[in-house]
Amino acid sequence: MIYKAAVVGLGIMGNVADGLGGRHPMIYSPCCHADVYEVHPRTELVAGSTRSAEKQALFQQKRGDKPVYSDYREMLKEEKPDIVSIATPATNHAEIAIEVAKFGVKGIYCEKAMAVSLAECDRMIEICEQTDTVLMINHQRRWDNRYIELKRFLEDGNIGSLQAIQISLGGSRLCRSGTHMFDLALMFADDGVKSGLGWLSDPDNFDSGGVGFFETQGRTRLFIDVSAGMNHYAQVDLVGQKGIIKIIDDGFQFEYWVVDQSSEFQLMSKNHLPLNYPIQSPWLNAIDDLLNCIETGEEPRSSGCDGRSAFEMIVAIHQSHHSGHVPVLLPLDDRNFRIESN
Repeated sequence: MIYKAAVVGLGIMGNVADGLGGRHPMIYSPCCHADVYEVHPRTELVAGSTRSAEKQALFQQKRGDKPVYSDYREMLKEEKPDIVSIATPATNHAEIAIEVAKFGVKGIYCEKAMAVSLAECDRMIEICEQTDTVLMINHQRRWDNRYIELKRFLEDGNIGSLQAIQISLGGSRLCRSGTHMFDLALMFADDGVKSGLGWLSDPDNFDSGGVGFFETQGRTRLFIDVSAGMNHYAQVDLVGQKGIIKIIDDGFQFEYWVVDQSSEFQLMSKNHLPLNYPIQSPWLNAIDDLLNCIETGEEPRSSGCDGRSAFEMIVAIHQSHHSGHVPVLLPLDDRNFRIESN
């Protein structure tokens, strides 16, 4: 079966992510929603929607005869897509996702951050469950073969039980880019967060940066720093009882260090990670996952619940900061706290 797909929001992630795969095109291309639906063998891009006349013209320039609509509701009625991507600012995600789910599509592929409040996240999940709509959040590393294999390597016990995850990322945007780091920590920890505290590095700025310290139910420590003033790609340390895995330059280098039992001073030695696995674009893997979930009823690798969990950690940092940097317990009681700037 070929699934009809449409995109709401035709900005960088919806339609014009040219060049984002430049660091490693084999891994990251295609790298926007419209592109992946045109490339994937089981999907057909049927239309796009945006209120911007300039972006409408660009979509038609790039996509030939594909229709473009200023009102996504009209697009739903006219095109009747099976799948809808939501690539608008997060301020619109909940409204659009709820309307799309009620329309009766089979799957929603939503950009991050998931929404602007936990109440909106809750409602998106609730409506999609009621309408039997697969809800998937675009945290790409969940479908990146390198990170998938690394998670398997961890689960095989190669560094012992996981004690801590330490992540830093330049850019000073907790929601826009930082959300990937919170989701990555949750992916590796594979556990719910029970408490955290944090502060904002630039609270008056658009999409503030910040730092958070968290503890999972199983007592794994999570430290995530997306503070202002840093300019590097993601750096990750996965700290286990027997060793450390270092992810450098957002996955373009991996190091595996274990305690050398022959060393008198318990020094660590560097070892190789296995590389004998296929690599495909995370975007293509994501669509494979979405279609499988539509057809089998399984949960996607990056579900609405996963997206909400990452966003809840960001909200926890904001709430802790505004309460004097005190610890907060998760799940958070205040579901209506809004982060408008993402």
